[in-house]
Amino acid sequence: MKFKAFFYQNPIGFICTLLFLCLSVAFFFIDKKVFFVLLTVFVLITVANLIQTILSFKKIQKSVQYMNKVVAPDGDDGGVFSLPAVVCNKEGTIIWFNQLFQQEVIDDYDIKKLSMSDFFEDFSFEKLSEERVSDAVFSDKKFTAFSTLVDGSSLLGIYFFEDTHLKDIAFKYEISRPFVMHIFVDNIESLSRALTDSKFALFLSGIESRIEKWLKDENVILKKVGNGKFLVIGEKHNLDHLSENKFSVLNDVRDYSFEDIPVNATLSIGVGMGHNFTECEHNARRSLDMSLGRGGDQAAIFTEDGYIYFGGVSNRANDNSRVSPRQTAANISNLIKKFDKVIIMGHKYSDFDSVGAAMGMQFFAQANGATGYVVADGRTTLSACLVELAHSSGYNSFISPSKALDICGDDTLVIVVDTHRSALLDSSDLYALAGATVVIDHHRRADDYLDDAQIFYSLPSSSSACEMVTELIEYSTIKDELPDIVATALLSGIVLDTKDYVLRTSKRTFEAAGFLRNNNADTIAVKKLFSIDSDMVTLRNNIIADAELHDGFIIGLTGSENKNLRIVTSSAADEMLNIEGVKASFVISKMGVGKFQISARSLGEENVQLIMESLGGGGHSTMAAAQIKSTGVEQAKKKLINAIDNYISNK
Repeated sequence: MKFKAFFYQNPIGFICTLLFLCLSVAFFFIDKKVFFVLLTVFVLITVANLIQTILSFKKIQKSVQYMNKVVAPDGDDGGVFSLPAVVCNKEGTIIWFNQLFQQEVIDDYDIKKLSMSDFFEDFSFEKLSEERVSDAVFSDKKFTAFSTLVDGSSLLGIYFFEDTHLKDIAFKYEISRPFVMHIFVDNIESLSRALTDSKFALFLSGIESRIEKWLKDENVILKKVGNGKFLVIGEKHNLDHLSENKFSVLNDVRDYSFEDIPVNATLSIGVGMGHNFTECEHNARRSLDMSLGRGGDQAAIFTEDGYIYFGGVSNRANDNSRVSPRQTAANISNLIKKFDKVIIMGHKYSDFDSVGAAMGMQFFAQANGATGYVVADGRTTLSACLVELAHSSGYNSFISPSKALDICGDDTLVIVVDTHRSALLDSSDLYALAGATVVIDHHRRADDYLDDAQIFYSLPSSSSACEMVTELIEYSTIKDELPDIVATALLSGIVLDTKDYVLRTSKRTFEAAGFLRNNNADTIAVKKLFSIDSDMVTLRNNIIADAELHDGFIIGLTGSENKNLRIVTSSAADEMLNIEGVKASFVISKMGVGKFQISARSLGEENVQLIMESLGGGGHSTMAAAQIKSTGVEQAKKKLINAIDNYISNK
């Protein structure tokens, strides 16, 4: 037994020793001089192997004694554990184990055929040595494993505590936890207006039958709580099944035709879990708000680690009702009248939509009797030409972020336009100082949205923040005449975000543009705002020429440091959509050391927002962006391709 232990401790060394012995014996009959040389080498190798093996055994013995002190500090140093134990090296090879490990863990399995990867999923020596406590599984047994690094050596001692029964109970408890689900038919109001009462009832019946069919194999409670509103209560294992099928009811309802006529019905679903039903219901409502705030046609599940989303592949139809902007305009007017000053800001690297919407809300505030200011950082804004045009037209309401901080206080209302995310604010300090806040945005809601705003006006179906602000002005009670430069700025934002009225346009978009044109918006000036110089044209063309296709998604790269790089990359992404067969376009550019910007565009068939969200960004279904950390542009490209592949596989 001792020889076998020595052999397995250093098998290669002992095999080499045996070969030299055989070779020495062979040369004994051929050449005595060579025989003595080989015999000397054999002795040296044998001694070296023995020394190395003895030292290795001493190290193992030391680790066993160390583990003994950890497991049974009052016991002796005889290496007898009260728990099954092993010692392994960095590769996961088992180099020592006790009898309890053989009897209680592996039973009749051959230890020589096993390694630590048979007990730990994705075995990692470093991870086990850092976490100390982890789960292990072998055959049908479950264990809690306790790891200890042996006095800075490259050996890891692990002892096992079987708790199969406890883990099974914990698993059953976990999958039986309750969940609450709210289901809402997104366009219920527009459908009720479009159909007669009898047909509307039949339409709802068709929706209900699809939801019932979706849940028929699950042991859940389904209750209709209103027109187009449903409540579902079940256990987590039911929710896991629904998640595995990616909430297929979203597709079933989206494809639903009433009397052979597509009705474009979509669902918003919010799911919440918690320690009790009250908490579950509260989280379900939060999830439903997230689903609606992201444009509907999707499911949102609230978890401790954030939200999980399913669906969201379509653009919800724009509701032509004017009730929402009219009521919101009245609410904002009433709030403005309570403050002396109003400061409006957009997002970092503000564009025409951000600055144009801010100028529109500054006019709105001034018309309601408050002094309004627009925050514009001249060092980072991407709409410097619009700011210069406004200055030349006599518009003098722009202030720097530092100046805004000096005048902001409890008597100041801060209005945020064209973003709703705390991480993207032009000045988060300014937001924190405000006496009250209003958010006006058209992007689909992200997890880190500003949830403490007094008024949160979100319309993901709207083309732009400028369209939303234009409607607020048009349907308010304001009598003041809209200045020409403000109308021009608002129109520039609409043109930017619709790509010259190609993307995300609706009847309301053209009505807003018509209202601005009637108020002397200068279309020639807007066109000039989008002009670029010859160097920018060359750079854009180079990006397009070197772009590569990946499953219908085209990816362009640039390492340029052009001061107008953001404008160029956006223009290149837009231009690449004109290439036949391209579903979506992406341009990766360098922002700084280890940081890269990705501009994403689509024509609506693909939702680039979902791809950018997986990389920490966001935006709209047809226009989104993300900032990522990477060692180089090729590595950034690999991350993007992985995000695209995951998006395709999850559709």
